[in-house]
Amino acid sequence: MFYQLKITRKGTKPPVWRRCTVAADVTFANMAAMLEKLVQYPSGSLYEIEFFQKKVQIRENGDGEAKNNFTLLNAGKTETAELMDSEKWFTFRQYGADKEAPEYRVDIEKKDEGTAEAPSIVKEVKGEDDPYWTEAPELGCTAAVETEAETAKASEDIAATVAAVEAAARAAKASEAATGSRRNPTVKDFLMSYRKEDLLSIAGELGLHCKGMNQEEIAAKVAAEVLKPEVMKASFLVADDQEVLAFEAAVQRKCFHVADDEWNTLEWLNDMGYIVSYSDDYAEVPAEVAAVYDQINTPEFRTLRSQVNWLKDCLIMVSYLYVSAPAKTVYEMFKQRKGFDIGYDSFIELYHTIPEKACICELAEDQLILKSALVNNIYKDIERRQGGRKFYIPSVDEILDYSENGYPTKSTSYQKLGRFLMDEMNVSEAVKDQVLFFIYKECSMDGRMSAIMENLNQKGIQFNDEQLEKFTKLIMEANNNTRMLEFRGYTPNEISGAVWPFATGKPHTAMPNSFVPTAMPMQPASARKIYPNDPCPCGSGKKYKKCCGRR
Repeated sequence: MFYQLKITRKGTKPPVWRRCTVAADVTFANMAAMLEKLVQYPSGSLYEIEFFQKKVQIRENGDGEAKNNFTLLNAGKTETAELMDSEKWFTFRQYGADKEAPEYRVDIEKKDEGTAEAPSIVKEVKGEDDPYWTEAPELGCTAAVETEAETAKASEDIAATVAAVEAAARAAKASEAATGSRRNPTVKDFLMSYRKEDLLSIAGELGLHCKGMNQEEIAAKVAAEVLKPEVMKASFLVADDQEVLAFEAAVQRKCFHVADDEWNTLEWLNDMGYIVSYSDDYAEVPAEVAAVYDQINTPEFRTLRSQVNWLKDCLIMVSYLYVSAPAKTVYEMFKQRKGFDIGYDSFIELYHTIPEKACICELAEDQLILKSALVNNIYKDIERRQGGRKFYIPSVDEILDYSENGYPTKSTSYQKLGRFLMDEMNVSEAVKDQVLFFIYKECSMDGRMSAIMENLNQKGIQFNDEQLEKFTKLIMEANNNTRMLEFRGYTPNEISGAVWPFATGKPHTAMPNSFVPTAMPMQPASARKIYPNDPCPCGSGKKYKKCCGRR
């Protein structure tokens, strides 16, 4: 058995790489010894193998400490099949070496039966003036070598967009004064680190047709598209203030180390190549991206972005409180905020500026309806349950709270419940927020106490008799102060004669299970990549990274 690998030295333009065969079904210590020969690391040097997607690092004897959230494995005790049979690529680098030491991306192209000289080089591509790989190492066979000139000649038929993107990149780099503090990536270079299947997925999201193209041509076409001002506008239009400030700070910081918590506001840029991340936890905004952003970031655009984001917050409240509401009701909600008192016609125009995939509601006959509730006309069943009740108009502070946190964090009853969970049940703040988010969804949708208790059990939260009595009182109080879907945003305390079935023992008449957003039919995850800034498929109305993506 053997693996066929493509080993590419990171940061080389055009890419410098070797296609090789290595023995399969060995330990990672054996694999590292073969890779050292193939990339000409000094014999006996410390090494590190990193499977980024699996959050695993492998070193000789498992020495040292893994970076945050990674598992460290011993190379001599870990078989290659445990990871290389399921993963597509890994990084190979010297551990604790000088920063000038080259680092490699190793793509696992195939695993095959039979025999092959291992390690051996099947083919390589390198520059004519190359500080490494000056001659083939003593391996099993001689490599087929392409010079830089031959590679360029073979690529003459790449689409015109390639030349346009690369010309823009060169111009942007030429204008960058502080080159010593940058690594100067381009969007296309970064996209070339993706697998071809992932590139095709991104291209499909952008509506690009790439049939018959090779990986470089696809990367060039995607880069050309995402650098169009109108495409960048659509991406930044739905970014919130925190995300935009983080991006603008990243432009000024040039190449910088990214703390773990910073990715909450930066990771969405990574998907489009608007920020490039490196394996050493550094990141950089390509100069060509910064140049296009400067072009689109006009005062008019900033005003429009603020209006769009406030309208999206209001639509989130539609999903929580109504599911379906007259557009004029949402307009009343929208214009409460200071500086947002625009005309109704302008409000409707503003709705139509939201990119379709970022909008959770459909406008139909002057009615804004949660898209996930259009399935099988579920919203009509909900409207029948709601009857002719008035629509509660939440305050600006309420809207911002629900949009950011997913439940009413400023509600006194929910704060009491949160303190009980942290002080008496010893749960962390993160788990407390998850529990309260779940409780709110169950209460607001006339859910079941059994579902709440099951959720607590899954998190290992167990009550004694005294704690259960306290919890029951607190959750009843929280329920009676929860803005409910059935009451179009009013609480049971605000509705005369409202009774909670949990407390009375009366027959429970909850909303049908098909209503609950988490149970609504949705597109299979494999069919469409969900980006951090996309609306969460669960139907909560929040961004994926702030909802199910966080949990």
